[in-house]
Amino acid sequence: MTSVTDVTPLPAQIRRPAVAAIAAFVTAFALAGAVAVFVAQQWQNAAEQRFGQRAVALRESIALSLIANEAVLRGARAHLAGMPSPEAGSWTHYVSSLDLDGSNTAVVALGYVPSASGVTLWAGPAASSGNEPGQSDRPAAVQPEEVVLAVAAADPTTRTALTLWLPVYEDSAARGSGSRNPVGFAVAALDTQRLFEPLLAAQPGLEITVRATHPPVEVYRSAPLESDEIFSSHRFEQTDQLLAGGTALTIDTRAHGSPLLTGAAISATAILLVGALVAAACAWLAYRLVAARLTQSTSASDARLNEVRMMAIIRSSMEAIITIDEAQKIVIFNPAAEYVFGLTAMEAIGTPLSRFIPERFRTAHAQQVEQFGVTGVTERQMGHQQRVLYGLRANGEEFPIEASISQIRDGSGKLYTVMLRDITERLRAENTLKRSREELRELSANLQNVREAEKTRIARELHDDLGQQLTALKIDVSSLAQRLGPETAPDITASLAGMSELIDATVRGVRRIAADLRPVMLDDLGLASAIEWLANDFTSRYGIKVRLRLETGNVVFSSTAASTLFRIVQEALTNVARHAQADRVDLTLAVDSRRCTLRITDNGCGTTREGGDAHHRTRHDKTFGLLGIRERAHMLNGVVEIDTAPGEGFSLSITFELDALLSDETTS
Repeated sequence: MTSVTDVTPLPAQIRRPAVAAIAAFVTAFALAGAVAVFVAQQWQNAAEQRFGQRAVALRESIALSLIANEAVLRGARAHLAGMPSPEAGSWTHYVSSLDLDGSNTAVVALGYVPSASGVTLWAGPAASSGNEPGQSDRPAAVQPEEVVLAVAAADPTTRTALTLWLPVYEDSAARGSGSRNPVGFAVAALDTQRLFEPLLAAQPGLEITVRATHPPVEVYRSAPLESDEIFSSHRFEQTDQLLAGGTALTIDTRAHGSPLLTGAAISATAILLVGALVAAACAWLAYRLVAARLTQSTSASDARLNEVRMMAIIRSSMEAIITIDEAQKIVIFNPAAEYVFGLTAMEAIGTPLSRFIPERFRTAHAQQVEQFGVTGVTERQMGHQQRVLYGLRANGEEFPIEASISQIRDGSGKLYTVMLRDITERLRAENTLKRSREELRELSANLQNVREAEKTRIARELHDDLGQQLTALKIDVSSLAQRLGPETAPDITASLAGMSELIDATVRGVRRIAADLRPVMLDDLGLASAIEWLANDFTSRYGIKVRLRLETGNVVFSSTAASTLFRIVQEALTNVARHAQADRVDLTLAVDSRRCTLRITDNGCGTTREGGDAHHRTRHDKTFGLLGIRERAHMLNGVVEIDTAPGEGFSLSITFELDALLSDETTS
């Protein structure tokens, strides 16, 4: 006997609420799982990219730290040049005055090694007879101004020794020309822990090993991270090369890459939890929809109930709601409309809508309602041809409104429903805010002008008053040295020479401070020359090349415009030095018959599209520099445009109307 089992078709099962809910839950949760896997992968990739950036930053920090230690060695060589002959007591006193233990450098001992016979000097916190450098340790050949980094494998119980060597010549001419052999070498011993550990403290979570190539020696190995035993199988690793003082250093950088530490696992778990909630919501919606489709059609009593509910919503709405028929007679007038227009619903129902519209708008409004009925559009915003609509209260007072209109057809014809709100207070607040914003901009512009004038005054006083006094003091010291003659005691001659050098350094400092406050050439030679000076000074300070293209022609900028453009360029270059990690800046100032365009572009790391409303508007990087640039540009009606993306550099472009920048002479 053959038995036949009735199987409900799959579409019929899906129509059942419980089955539909289960299917919706499974589908939504599967999608959430796929999204969680994708996000975890992207999160890991981003974490690895951040690790690479941190490793490169650590390498650059090591290079900068070595340069700082070179500066200590160059200072020691300068002291040696001022000594008639190497003398241990004087050298020990000099090294003690440097307070190497309390300094931020890794130098722990300074010394002098003669090329031939002579006195070897060695002093410092780590100086001892056991680690004193000798002539056999000095480098074979160096350039006159080149610092050599030497790596020597010490006793296995001690750390690898790092020393910096710098040639010392009898006089500056020999040192510059390279035509004579050095008389000796200034030597600095470096403590590897003091060199690398502060840099690692600034980059927590990194572990490094530094090795020298020639000779093949491990220079430094940091302590293993605390969670190495737990997450040893998931690690990020990167190897970088650093050439310092002619010696190639290999830097192996490591960090934990476990998804539990990078946050990938947490983000995936959070997505799964949210996905579970969304899946549950989808299941509930599917259940309700399928259940609704299985119910019988709504009865007449249900329709009446819905109408009552709709009227309850209309009456409780905070918006004024007015419904009119095709003849534009009022059929519904809710309590909010009573409050707005100042009359009861009994007084309004049956009257034309035009009684609440100012007379000058009535004809146009009636035509627009008729056109809206013909279009067949169910709803739209009213007042698209004018910024503000106006209503008319029962007492004849006009007031601004916002309104939207919708239409529906029932058995008796079309009904138009208007929802509106009184925006009198909002417009008053907007006008007040606009007026306050303009006042703040005027105040900001005035503060900028006052500050610029004060900088100019201080720069002039520094240059004219203090600069002249220092020059006169230099002349007096030189005259005193000549009057004393060659028979003067050596200590007096050295003191006079030191005073002269100190005066020269002070004069240079005064000139630098005055130039930073207000470059004299901005007033004397004009904007183009001032920008050239600023670019050269920026390159010398930060080593970032600036390519200039100044096409100003015969245009003479007003004093205010020149100051504003100069300060904008100055602030933009400062942002490049602080944030961009760039090695080149393109600066263009172009003038045509109507406009002046200033563009500063770098090849740095860039940022997000609005990061400059943020160039990093993050926490401390809320770029007040860019805010200041915008305010300065606004003073001259300039338009600021920013074009940037992560890894694609940063471009700042400001366009001015030429008439706003010209001086009175050029305008006339």
